[in-house]
Amino acid sequence: MPSQKVSEEQGTVQLDVQVPPEEFKESMLASHRKNARHFQVPGFRKGKAPYPVVVRHYGEEVLYDDALEFALPKAYEAALEEHDIRPFSDPRFNVKEIGRETGLTLEIRVALKPEVQLGPYEGIEAYRPEVEVDEAAVDEKIQEARERVSRLVPVTDRPVEDGDQVTIDYKGFREDVPFEGGEAEGYKLVIGSKSFIPGFEEGLIGRSPGQEFDLELTFPEAYQAEELAGQDVVFKVKIHDILVKELPPLDDEFVRDVSDTCDTLEEYRAELREELVQEKTRQAEEVFEQSIIDRLVAGSEVLMSDLIVEDEVDQAIERQHRQFSMYGLSFNDFLQYSGQTLDQYRASQAKRARKLIESAWVVETIREKEKERLEQTEEALNEAISQAAEEAGVSEEVFRQEHLKTDHDLEHFRHDQENKKLLDWLKEVSVVTHVPPEPEEEDDHDHDHDHGHHHHDHDHDHHGHDHA
Repeated sequence: MPSQKVSEEQGTVQLDVQVPPEEFKESMLASHRKNARHFQVPGFRKGKAPYPVVVRHYGEEVLYDDALEFALPKAYEAALEEHDIRPFSDPRFNVKEIGRETGLTLEIRVALKPEVQLGPYEGIEAYRPEVEVDEAAVDEKIQEARERVSRLVPVTDRPVEDGDQVTIDYKGFREDVPFEGGEAEGYKLVIGSKSFIPGFEEGLIGRSPGQEFDLELTFPEAYQAEELAGQDVVFKVKIHDILVKELPPLDDEFVRDVSDTCDTLEEYRAELREELVQEKTRQAEEVFEQSIIDRLVAGSEVLMSDLIVEDEVDQAIERQHRQFSMYGLSFNDFLQYSGQTLDQYRASQAKRARKLIESAWVVETIREKEKERLEQTEEALNEAISQAAEEAGVSEEVFRQEHLKTDHDLEHFRHDQENKKLLDWLKEVSVVTHVPPEPEEEDDHDHDHDHGHHHHDHDHDHHGHDHA
């Protein structure tokens, strides 16, 4: 079937394809065979009307949809072969003309392999935050540990204060009628948690255990339950007890309660400080790596079809649909809740996807150029597998069985190891600056460093709680 390459711009090729009438008729006949059981023509048993009779009775348009399903893949593959094109996106079909007499005229657009012109990638300046841990950070970690082993003790010699936990019964009335969801017994409430509507928790301060009283309040105008929004209500409340959090003394005994490795407060502070240093060092390395990638992409030119980005966004939205459906939720509900239209969501995702894909291709191009430097010996590969198994907490044999079952799995693992080696080398040859870069507008980089190849491969409850 004749085809013509019409244009090749910005990494997208457009082909015009003509399927002659005699060839398109084969697809029409196939569509008839597929749908024959649905056709009922007077004078013929259901499903037995021949192709010409069906066309005369129903009109040929009834066969077009399935005829296209048969014709498009064949026309597409033939055009790819004729023009020696390896697609890097799903094809976009535009039917220009269709009919028994005219055949099928198509416009096909498909992405070509992205082209990368690398800029310098040795000696570039990249931002790495300075690793600093002050004593306030250590004090914060110690306070967190004290909170974890604190206990609640009853208070009987004073009224309720901010920060206390109280046990209460309450029942809400609107115009002397109880309202749904406004009642509980034995409810444990931390004063100051803002779990209830404004005025409720504040109305408990200064009250004492055993006391019963009314709280006259007004629900917020923006309350999620419309029947209560802006309404005046009365809560009848009884306080049963007051509990206060008691923290352990900051001494060696406390340390032995919270640590398996330290006996003294001095040792514990030193251990926490080292943990914080390690954590901040890891975070700094991640920022450093991403800064290098950002600078590499900024210094390179990536010619890439918009169709590749569109495919990535389509796949991301499909994943979102599946994830939401697992929890009985709707993706459209998510869009409405987040105040976005589908077009707005697609635009934000397209920006993110383009950054990630460009990063992947730039890194991949450098990897190809530095292949000899990055090549993994079998010994190094086996050592990496052993280390990965240890990190996963399984034996090497189990790791291989679960993660390296096929040659493709092994090649993917090898590729990941080469990328890690590449990033380590790039960090070695980059110049560190502690001056942070100017923030990008709406920068939504993912720091997952997924720098693999992207290509198309054919192979309600109203308990007075303010949940708004």
